Amino acid sequence: MCGAKIYIVHDHIDLRSSSLISQIDENFSQKISKISDYSSLNNPIIMEILSSYVNKLIVTKLSSIGCYAVGISGKDANLLQAKKSKLSHRKIVNHDVINIGFLSEPIMINPEILLNFEDNNIIPVIAPFANDDQEKTHLLNVNLTVATIASALSAVHLILPYEILQVSETFPYNIKIRDINLLKSMLDDSNNFIEEELIKIAVNALENNNGYVHFVNSKVPNSILSTMFDININ
Repeated sequence: MCGAKIYIVHDHIDLRSSSLISQIDENFSQKISKISDYSSLNNPIIMEILSSYVNKLIVTKLSSIGCYAVGISGKDANLLQAKKSKLSHRKIVNHDVINIGFLSEPIMINPEILLNFEDNNIIPVIAPFANDDQEKTHLLNVNLTVATIASALSAVHLILPYEILQVSETFPYNIKIRDINLLKSMLDDSNNFIEEELIKIAVNALENNNGYVHFVNSKVPNSILSTMFDININ
């Protein structure tokens, strides 16, 4: 066991990434080659690869270090319900994460399945898609999804990755914030290096939960793991 109550929502990976294609088996490679529209929100092949490859890869790595983990999606046990979002997905400096324009957001959560995992010391690894009220499947905005889950579970710590190429004392890998007013002031700072959408999501998370938000630079190796370790010992 990992000694902490952890919930993971993973991002969308670029299916055209050479690093991805080099790691997956021939069956998945053939399915990727058949995708003509990478921006489709309802492409069943994209959903299958997210749940059957990306999600399982994370679960396998967690299991290899002694953690109990299980892969699910927002569709399982009606965990999440989706609606079309007006927020555009973030643009990424590199191409490891797919930019598909407009994603959907979660509007309802049934936390019972997550609470059951918590009681049994199991880490849920959540693939970011869910059904809407018409039973159509949507890819979800990952940051909105993890913030929604954190609020529903009254999580003490919410970790939101950001990207910046240069790391220094001015740009630490982990920015820990509890003050909503400080977050709001960041929205007015033209020199701020964290994107506006992420800050707004953090503000909303703190307004709905008395906890901490961590902005963690994902360009720093093992930054998220380091943040989790710091949380556990402090």
